[in-house]
Amino acid sequence: MSVSMPQWVDRATPNLSKRVKDIRLIVLHHTGGRLPGCLNWLTSKKSRVSADFIVSQTGLIYKLNPQLNLYYTWHAGVSLWKRLLEVVRGVNKISIGIEEEHVPGDAWPAAQVAATAHLCAWLIDRDPRDQLDLAQHPIQSHRAVAYPPGRKTDPENFPWANFSRQVRALLGVK
Repeated sequence: MSVSMPQWVDRATPNLSKRVKDIRLIVLHHTGGRLPGCLNWLTSKKSRVSADFIVSQTGLIYKLNPQLNLYYTWHAGVSLWKRLLEVVRGVNKISIGIEEEHVPGDAWPAAQVAATAHLCAWLIDRDPRDQLDLAQHPIQSHRAVAYPPGRKTDPENFPWANFSRQVRALLGVK
């Protein structure tokens, strides 16, 4: 099964570093604010933060990293990820960061969850080295990778079970 490439709007961020390690993780975030301001902030050199994608509440996707395999964005901050015997400090180097337009307390719109699931399934499906293996839980919350634990709480109240079902269905996995 092949997942179709999602449609997106290109809006490049200047806040990138050269990628030297394979992508092994997708990190989901929430913006904590509304799209126009957050999009401007993540594409401003002055902010010194970024993400690879932003998904709006309507499901519109913005791609901020023009070359995912060549550059990584600055989205996870001080972070740590453990997988089997591997420990990675500085998760940005091995991950794709997806910001979702969301203010804590808001509902998660179905269109946004579906667009994020489609984007994640496409990223997993296109992975040439199978580093993004569903069995290895390649999609994590910012909360799960932020260090020290408890430093971040996003994405708050995200519908993980529904989202996971959608990703698995798109990939043809039970």
